[in-house]
Amino acid sequence: MAEILGDGSVQHLVFLLGAVVALLGAGFFVGRRSVATTGKAAVSKFGNDAAILKLVVEHAHEGLMLQDIYGRIEWSNPAYSRITGYSADEIRGRRPQEFILTPENQLSENEIESFRFDLSKFQSGFDELILNKRKNGEYFWNQLTYAVVEGDTLEDTKIILICRDVTSQVEHMRELEEARNKLKLQAERDDLTGVANRNKLNSFLHERASTRQDEPGLIGIIHCDLDHFKDINDSHGHSAGDTVLCHAAEVLKTVLRGKGLVARIGGDEFIAVVSDPAGPQQMETLGKEILEGLSRPVKVDHQTLSVAGSVGLVLADGSKTGVSELINRADLALYAAKKSGRRQIAWYTDALGAAHRHRRMTMAQLDTDLENGGLTLLLEPQFDLVRERIVGYEASAYWLHPTEGLVDPVGLLSSQEDLKRFAQIERFALSRGLAEVKYLRDTSDLPLFLSVNLTAASIKEPGFLTWFTQLCDDHQFDCRDIVIELDESIVRLDEPDGLVSSLGGLTDLGCQIALDMFGSGHGGAGQLIHLNADRLKLSPGLVKGLAPGSKQHRLVQAIIRLTKNLGLVVSAAGVKTPEQIDMLEALGCTIIQGEAVSAPLSPREAEIHLQDFSKNTRLLRRGEV
Repeated sequence: MAEILGDGSVQHLVFLLGAVVALLGAGFFVGRRSVATTGKAAVSKFGNDAAILKLVVEHAHEGLMLQDIYGRIEWSNPAYSRITGYSADEIRGRRPQEFILTPENQLSENEIESFRFDLSKFQSGFDELILNKRKNGEYFWNQLTYAVVEGDTLEDTKIILICRDVTSQVEHMRELEEARNKLKLQAERDDLTGVANRNKLNSFLHERASTRQDEPGLIGIIHCDLDHFKDINDSHGHSAGDTVLCHAAEVLKTVLRGKGLVARIGGDEFIAVVSDPAGPQQMETLGKEILEGLSRPVKVDHQTLSVAGSVGLVLADGSKTGVSELINRADLALYAAKKSGRRQIAWYTDALGAAHRHRRMTMAQLDTDLENGGLTLLLEPQFDLVRERIVGYEASAYWLHPTEGLVDPVGLLSSQEDLKRFAQIERFALSRGLAEVKYLRDTSDLPLFLSVNLTAASIKEPGFLTWFTQLCDDHQFDCRDIVIELDESIVRLDEPDGLVSSLGGLTDLGCQIALDMFGSGHGGAGQLIHLNADRLKLSPGLVKGLAPGSKQHRLVQAIIRLTKNLGLVVSAAGVKTPEQIDMLEALGCTIIQGEAVSAPLSPREAEIHLQDFSKNTRLLRRGEV
């Protein structure tokens, strides 16, 4: 408990008060000794009359006690009696150890009888904090300060003891310490699962890494998260999700068996730090045990939920690898596990790290070009088989990759992490595409439409609808001549606040909605009803496998028949040959795009192509365009 007061301002104040009282007390007793020697009322060396000093010490708030070198009490003031409950007559001639110590600190009779002050320790100003007991049995914290009044001989030396009841101060400091510890615990623990949080993880890893500087050794990290955890929250509620998270935390703690640290670092992500891992085999074993534990069914109310996870493993020299790098490697390993099919274990490798650094540099260059408008617009013509002319263009943004040439930047991005980049790319394609198609309309006098692929990154972006409306007004482009294409893989009908619900503003303006890449394996016919689409575009995969009498031919025929019954315009992408054109036209497909019409073109190339194409559309049938 002495440590509690050891660095507090309370002790400093108490010590100063005690020192003053000790000086006064010493002066008083020196004055007494002088009177006893001379027989006269002497003036002390402090410049005060002994009677005044006597008045001060007898009315002091601190208890004062005079002891001989053997600890026997010769005198005490009233304050000491108030503090301890013992009168001066009850304790005179006795040692404090006989009556004031608590049972757990009690000395034997021999120890009390043989006691003598060690002046090498009990010097003036020496103080200690000790738990004592009053006469009524009540415990109190006693702050003791010692002052030595040296005599002619050791036997004549007296010890003045200043006694202060600091129980309230100690209890206050204890409460502060408990509050500090509680706040520290809260700051380092995840409220839901009880395991460590990211702050504790960082400090733990820093501590482990620092201990490895003088003694190199391995640090093992297991990074895991739950597969499709969002579906659990959406389908069964957040209470069920919380239960699953607690289950995951218990699995990790059980597998580690206290030999390391388990932390929840956000959402459904957990990191386990393995203390002194034996090697890769042990890490693999722990990873498999975690996957097995996570896969056990979780009971929530009257339901049984199926859970699964993915695991990334890192084994590194803690003396050579920084904390942020360790966590970054764990992130990459987990990403690799999820990319390989989920419910998998993946290791961090140097190759994985090199690929990540390359991607990071690539993304940095892409960001620079996005900010500076360094993208390239390409227009892909769309040909109407009935009217036998080009009726519109799909506008796409391309980027000059540092090593791979002109690429579609969307293919480099992650739908979960790159929303801002998606929005920037799509806005570029929409604004530049609208301007260029407007120019082609004006120069050709054809009612060409603009088709552009958008995602939730743009459609759900605050202020997008206002920006879009102003863009159309600035270019005097009718919104009814704009087709918003949505990849079937991003249209989730089970999300009440998802993409579909955000399309109302665009359809109110008159924009047409097309379900793009239909038949690529991510959607279904239900999307046609709930999306309230105007168009459907067959994926290149469906077109590629067309052959008379084949299953794919019958499938495309059924899709076109269904969409026609729903009143939708059917188009096809990836059309390459005259044979494919003939089959699609026979099945009822209206609009085509692909190499059979033209590869994507720059705006100036599109202008020339449109002029040449308009002169002789029969060339398309012979494959000579």
